[in-house]
Amino acid sequence: MPKVLHITAHLGGGVGGVLSAVAINAKQNGSVFRHEIMQLEPTNNRHYVEICEENGIPLMLADKTNIKNKISSADIVQIDWWPHPLTMKFMNDNLSAVPSRLVIWSHVSGCKYPYIPAGFIKLPSKFIFTSPFSYENPYWDEETKDKIREISEVVISSSGNYTGKKCGIKSGSEFVIGYVGYLGYRKTNPDFVKFCEAVDIPGVQFTVVGDISHGEDLIRDAEKSGLRERFVFTGYVNNVEKQLANFDTFGYLLNPEHTGTAENALLEAMATGIPPVVLNQDALKHVVRDGYTGFVVNDICEYGKAMRYLFENPLERIRIGENASRFARENFCISNTLRGLEKVYSEVLAADKRVCDIKGVFGDNPYEWFKMCLGDEKDNASNLEFILGPSKCSIYQYIKYFPEDKALEQFLSSVLPVNEEVN
Repeated sequence: MPKVLHITAHLGGGVGGVLSAVAINAKQNGSVFRHEIMQLEPTNNRHYVEICEENGIPLMLADKTNIKNKISSADIVQIDWWPHPLTMKFMNDNLSAVPSRLVIWSHVSGCKYPYIPAGFIKLPSKFIFTSPFSYENPYWDEETKDKIREISEVVISSSGNYTGKKCGIKSGSEFVIGYVGYLGYRKTNPDFVKFCEAVDIPGVQFTVVGDISHGEDLIRDAEKSGLRERFVFTGYVNNVEKQLANFDTFGYLLNPEHTGTAENALLEAMATGIPPVVLNQDALKHVVRDGYTGFVVNDICEYGKAMRYLFENPLERIRIGENASRFARENFCISNTLRGLEKVYSEVLAADKRVCDIKGVFGDNPYEWFKMCLGDEKDNASNLEFILGPSKCSIYQYIKYFPEDKALEQFLSSVLPVNEEVN
């Protein structure tokens, strides 16, 4: 039975959801591939770790493992990639030293910071994107895009089995617009509350599901708006299905510069039969079909009108919700994700193991790893919100892991004056 060794920075968030679902689904359905997961650091929220443990999925921490032996013994090594500092260090230390059949599955689009260097895609036996949106990368010319399409695959990173009961029109007088996800403004739209202010519906309630420790700005803006009594902040919950059952619609308002792709929170809401309203941006346009599985809007005014329409037309809400559920269950279920991955695995197994010159693409130190994902330096000012963010590939995260790299500190000093000027 061929063994797939997954390498991930941790098992939190959406990556934790999809990796645990892939490994468990493969085991339960008699896949010919066996999955093991190596975390490069302990996961703070152990929800998906515990799910893997309960289902007998082998887990290990890198610092308690003979890494090179594990790579050598695996038939396929899959790096579940975003440029987390520990992932970059792992690749630098191991990929050019130990031969492997390497698969890279990118969990960022690469079209905005953090960008994906074109040379990176050519290194592994197969590079996988999680959305066709990645082929729109503005830093690749058309010839490069054509070549990348030829050598890569797209496998949607869904974690959903979507076998649960679908929601219908619920009882109760309140019209509930729900949101599920990370509450910090580097993911959630900074004008989230302004969009809510545009919703002219009697008794409307906004239920926001997510860890409130990341939502201080959002909560503060809700309090300033005068709508605070209309907001319910549930905090982090494990049983999202129970919350979804109370939603009438799903207002999925993301930062225009976010790096996500498949958006499992959105897919789960759609699978449950809740009509979504999303902004016309990035990967979301590949998930929601305007007027059929939800509404795609361009601005605050259109958002308010779409919500009002769904409120005043419950039969349309049912029709769109049913379309959304059927579309998500047929196209974004975990069995499709696993089928796509196993197609790649079968192709890769026919190749010989080899080393990869990761240093030739990313360089040989933390500053170079960080810098290679910045894209064009002239765009640094527009990317500062993310470059200077609290985590997820930010300069501060790199400095946290590599405090000895003085070039990182120098870069921070060079962009801080720009940040102060912008603000």
